[in-house]
Amino acid sequence: MAFRSNDIRPFAVLVLLALSGCAATTSAPPAPVPLPAPPPAPAQAPTAGDWRDWPLTPGTWRYLPGRPVSAARYGDGQTAHLVVQCDASKRQVMIMRLGSSTQIEILASTRSARFPAGHVMDRGVAMSAVILSANDGFLDVMAFSRGRIGIRSPGLPDLAVPAWAEPARAIEDCQN
Repeated sequence: MAFRSNDIRPFAVLVLLALSGCAATTSAPPAPVPLPAPPPAPAQAPTAGDWRDWPLTPGTWRYLPGRPVSAARYGDGQTAHLVVQCDASKRQVMIMRLGSSTQIEILASTRSARFPAGHVMDRGVAMSAVILSANDGFLDVMAFSRGRIGIRSPGLPDLAVPAWAEPARAIEDCQN
């Protein structure tokens, strides 16, 4: 049987296609594209103007019950920016803020107060601290502040935290 040239063309095309899939490649695989660096954390907006208009400091409150010490911690999960800690055995409330300063000013919806601050370590982090007696009336002002609480200290960024139930619970632990 004789093949005609027209009959071989489709067969030849199939053979060439099959062989082209088996050919060895000599080029290197493309280099991986590096992932872009994550964007830097947004800087806290300046806290000019009325403290009630400051943006909230990023974070959330967590209440940590305990006897004799309980605490409400505000932060981003890694670092606490503000801590309200009750030591019921001493009937004292310690208010700590991240960083070292000589003064803490607490701004609440009805009143504000300035306190001289000492320095303490909290979980290995330097904090400025104020210790108040459990019956200090300013603790109730803080606990019942509407919306937010502002914190100012010389040399440190201003804080604005929501006035949620967690700090009030820590304060109440010392008052009962």
